[in-house]
Amino acid sequence: MAADVTWSAVRWTQARQVFRLLEWPDRRAEGLDLGLPPQAFFDALRRNGRLVEAAQFLAAALPRWEAIAWAARTVRDERTDREREPSEAEALKRALLWLQDPSDVRRRAAFEAARVAPSGSPEGQAAMAVFFSGGSLAPPEHDPVLPEAHTTGRLAGGAVISAACAGPKPLERLAKRLDEGIALATGAR
Repeated sequence: MAADVTWSAVRWTQARQVFRLLEWPDRRAEGLDLGLPPQAFFDALRRNGRLVEAAQFLAAALPRWEAIAWAARTVRDERTDREREPSEAEALKRALLWLQDPSDVRRRAAFEAARVAPSGSPEGQAAMAVFFSGGSLAPPEHDPVLPEAHTTGRLAGGAVISAACAGPKPLERLAKRLDEGIALATGAR
């Protein structure tokens, strides 16, 4: 997509704001203008073949619900249920259910499912992104502990990348998923 398409769902006005969320070293921006709007910076990453970084950048730029929607849908579509372990299927189910009703009960259910899923699985990452999307990380009976704002995007980006890159033709698959992420950035749910 062209840089002139407005990412209306994204609140950031400059790439440097998203860059700071990612806590990337300055060398990652070498040759790129951090003063660009996020969509233009993203397009530059894609043009330079930096698709993994583009996915990380987009996931960090998106609002939390959209980042999780992108991750959960990517994870859902990249593998069949038969390819998933039962704990992975449960983690994905919990992430998708939260998208329908982003309640605290469903957020905590996603966390419990993510804890059981294999470490680093795309399904587990998507469910963990749900847990870090807002609300307290502490048990309900304790004082609230709020997540850092960037954690959801990092987990969602990891889920997209690991799901898209797990099979054949990973760069083609990731490019397709980036297009789907852009649709969420432009406000097309």
